[in-house]
Amino acid sequence: MRYKIIITCNNKKKKVLVKTNNLETATKNYFRLKDKNKVMCPVEHIAYKKVKPVKYEIILMKVWEEGDTPFLDRDELGRTTQVEDKNKRWTILYKNDYYYEERFTIFDNKRRLNSIEIIKNILLRKNKSILVKQVNYINNKLLIHQNNDFDIIVCKCNKDAKRLYDTLFEFYNTNKLKNIMFTGKVSKNKKQVYKTIKEKTGWDEFKLYRTKTRP
Repeated sequence: MRYKIIITCNNKKKKVLVKTNNLETATKNYFRLKDKNKVMCPVEHIAYKKVKPVKYEIILMKVWEEGDTPFLDRDELGRTTQVEDKNKRWTILYKNDYYYEERFTIFDNKRRLNSIEIIKNILLRKNKSILVKQVNYINNKLLIHQNNDFDIIVCKCNKDAKRLYDTLFEFYNTNKLKNIMFTGKVSKNKKQVYKTIKEKTGWDEFKLYRTKTRP
């Protein structure tokens, strides 16, 4: 009997992780991969041509046999549904959500960073002259202010910027850090904030004001 473990993206196969002819090996690998899948700020949107929600799943399946019981799942409304391969090639044995660490675009930085790297390399960056740092966000852009300058982290959409902000704030609270002000979404002096961003980046009006990484 053939078994395989795959990752799906919005119900389409993304990657094959394991292939084996042994059920015990397949099961052990499945639960090992599922249990070690811990991320700080998971990917919730993709931005290819347009920004849209994304859901990843890890699935253990076997070759279809006559009499196989369809896998029972729940839809977005919590209703029980049957999941089965209409082509009768594979039968699902186990299925769970799977997560990837989100990576963010940093202005003037060639490499995209995940939330852990943002904390280490930007939020907690040491500078003897810094008294207080500030974190806020405007549309899909999160700003970390320090040393009379600021870093711009461009997110896929407004929701991702808020999520990253909340992730950094939770880290700040959990670790009882000091000298960092979290001031939330920019609601006052927006024109001045945009002017400051434009002066730093040189972005045109379209890129400056857009709320998603794709038009």
